[in-house]
Amino acid sequence: MKKKYLFYAAFALTFVLGSCSDEMFDNAGQVNEPSSQNTRAVGNASWTKAYVLCEGTWKQNPPSLPGKLITYDNNWVGTDTLEVGDTGNDLIQYGSKLYCAVSGHDLTADNGGIWVLNAATGVPYTTTMKQYDDPKNGHNAMPRRLAAYGGEVYITLYSGAVIAIDTLDYEITKSIELDATYSEGICIAYDTVYVCNSGNAGDLYAGQGTSISKLPLDLRSETQITVPTNPKLIAQAPNGTLYFNSLGNYTTEKSALYKLEGESYSLPAVANLVDAFKIGNNAIYTTYVDWYDPSYEMPTTLQKVSFSGVATPFTTDIPDLMLGYSVSVNPFNGDVCFGQSGEDLYVYDSDGAPIRVDTPIKTGTGNPNSVVFVK
Repeated sequence: MKKKYLFYAAFALTFVLGSCSDEMFDNAGQVNEPSSQNTRAVGNASWTKAYVLCEGTWKQNPPSLPGKLITYDNNWVGTDTLEVGDTGNDLIQYGSKLYCAVSGHDLTADNGGIWVLNAATGVPYTTTMKQYDDPKNGHNAMPRRLAAYGGEVYITLYSGAVIAIDTLDYEITKSIELDATYSEGICIAYDTVYVCNSGNAGDLYAGQGTSISKLPLDLRSETQITVPTNPKLIAQAPNGTLYFNSLGNYTTEKSALYKLEGESYSLPAVANLVDAFKIGNNAIYTTYVDWYDPSYEMPTTLQKVSFSGVATPFTTDIPDLMLGYSVSVNPFNGDVCFGQSGEDLYVYDSDGAPIRVDTPIKTGTGNPNSVVFVK
């Protein structure tokens, strides 16, 4: 039994490292790939399409599989696939367009960029992704996370910088070099841009950062808030509260979810064991994998956190080796999607009842990390 779990652990770690791929796919085109998923008998009328961004795999031989953006109908039947590039990092909808952030395997890979697509059709507006100069290191930018406000899309770069692009011509309108490195999650609230930094200034590796940067919308200055080690994601709840998670050092310091309160953060943490989270209309949904489990079972912990700060188990129906990696919420019906550190996508309703758990959506690509639903 131990050998079995060790095999799955090795398989999963291949995918979990998918945030750093090493092949160039700058000129990727649209590929039509009908899916062979099992589907529900009746589609869900509250939404028409789901776009699932998968990161891809990392440093494989033969070369790594690229990240993919897969289009599904409301029966979860795959209809189209776009090979986005080395590593698909983030996907958002702003107005009538989708924006997809893509990076490469290191800060100088020069194969990162942004795809802009029609949200109704999934068709890109350009034949190749748009690439940008990184204002901090002189290479092509390596985008990580996205947020939109005021006719612009703000993009964190892994070098430790932020750029904003116009939503009409997709050109850079402003930028700032941060006093940090390996910038990750981004959120815009109260006319302020908040950026999680996984590295401190001068760090050669991600994971030791202890700051969230606060920037005005014009990106002309920076102040920092000191937070627990390795902040990852940040988002605003419907009641205006800002939440972020920090990953810690994975051993003695575990991941957790916090409130950002002025120039500080909440203690104790709102919830412990939070590798990723997504905020819905009525609650926060989280996931965590115990990669260091001595029994090699690597259990996944799923939680539902109320805005009053009460964390409860989200469901008892968690498959073996679920390896919950990401969380997305359907804004039209409240369904919650958990991407696997593998290729599966699991779907529950907002109360934890399984929808696609025994027969998860098989994306065929490592690390499903973002799902955007459209009407």
